[in-house]
Amino acid sequence: MISLFTKLLPYLLLFYFLVRSVKNPIYLLGIPFLMFLRYCIFFENVKIFAIPGRFAPDILFIAWLIIFWIIFRIINTSKYSSISNNLYNKSERNSLDYIVIVLMIISVIDLIVVYIEYLRIENVFIEFLTIFSLFLGYFIIKDILRYYRPNLIADFLYSIVLVNSLASCLYILHQGLHLTIYKSEEYISEIFQGEVITRTFWFMPLLWFFSISYLFVFKRHKKVTFFILVIINFLALFISYTRSFLIITIFIIILYYLLNAYKESNFSAAVKNILLTSIIGLILFVAIAKFFPASSNFFFYRFKELKQSPNDESSNSLLYRFARTGEIFDMIDEDKLILGNGPVTETQLSMVKDMTIVNWDLVWTGIVFRWGFIGFVLFVLLYIVSILKAFSLFMKRDDVLSKLALLVLLVIVSQVLGSFISSTFMSSDRYAMGLWYLGILSALLLANKNHNDSTTKEQNHE
Repeated sequence: MISLFTKLLPYLLLFYFLVRSVKNPIYLLGIPFLMFLRYCIFFENVKIFAIPGRFAPDILFIAWLIIFWIIFRIINTSKYSSISNNLYNKSERNSLDYIVIVLMIISVIDLIVVYIEYLRIENVFIEFLTIFSLFLGYFIIKDILRYYRPNLIADFLYSIVLVNSLASCLYILHQGLHLTIYKSEEYISEIFQGEVITRTFWFMPLLWFFSISYLFVFKRHKKVTFFILVIINFLALFISYTRSFLIITIFIIILYYLLNAYKESNFSAAVKNILLTSIIGLILFVAIAKFFPASSNFFFYRFKELKQSPNDESSNSLLYRFARTGEIFDMIDEDKLILGNGPVTETQLSMVKDMTIVNWDLVWTGIVFRWGFIGFVLFVLLYIVSILKAFSLFMKRDDVLSKLALLVLLVIVSQVLGSFISSTFMSSDRYAMGLWYLGILSALLLANKNHNDSTTKEQNHE
């Protein structure tokens, strides 16, 4: 029965988005999100998205994303071409776009340098396409979403929350109740207080921060559904036994209340909401401890591990991650610290294997290795500008666009924090959608500018 369900599930999800796209083409974008979540919803078993099999998953990912982009261009061009001066046809660059373009130029320069310096260039171009897809995906997401109104974008994103929540249910059944849902091997398996505790990141739902942020930002209209979905996502996050995930989640919830309080100049409401949420959270913790005692104790034990030496491998603390990153930096040639090593593979440079392992725990390792310290500064600048732009848009508006800006702001903050404990946008098999949230923000900034231009024109006519 479980085997039949896992075979049908990806096709049912695919069918859902295809049906929804008949009326609203934006739902076609749900398919790249299904590919992004592939392992936790068994989407890797949908063979059409794994053809031709000789190509790496990242190459197939960007290829399919380009195909969907072409479909969107055909649909939107035919829909809007007859409308003169349509605001949604305007596509202008913003500061985020220019930073990404500079990173693309550096990537091309690095590719040329690699071809010049190395005799053996096997897989270099494939690696370049993989890295470059990170930036192509950003512009594709922006170009697709610029045709759609904010309320439709919000409705579409809710469908992604539902998919991630469904994946979280499966994760709870497998990781918490030990029903064999997934066949892949666990990352860690050990006996704790007489029970088998497993940990894995391979088929873990990847959009917990986004889902929880969305549910808080848009909770007012569906309070019961909001409460159920938050519990599902939070419980799945808890069952991952990842300390940093829990801390980041608590932080973005508090940040949500503080940002709303700042906008409304009502910090007493923020204090009240934070206290109420804390009480509900404590009740939820007690309930989890009652139904999953060994799992709860194991999670709390993981916090005790932080008392060990910060340089101890078992603690896997931030200081330990920085130490490992420092070792990689020491291995990089001095002349490569400026623009990085580019799209080299293990064939050209043996240290790529070590870099990849360290990059899993701290994405800035891979950034400096690939794009050098100039790339590091550009990525830092990209996130700072994104946070400022999202915050400004949130403060200026009082509509769905404002809520979407707040949502993206919370996601960006979670990704910045997550960059110190994971590979985030440089995750294998998902490069093409690595900066999806920044692509959404760029589209929102364009929508806001077009709205302002429209208002100015109307006022001039009056």
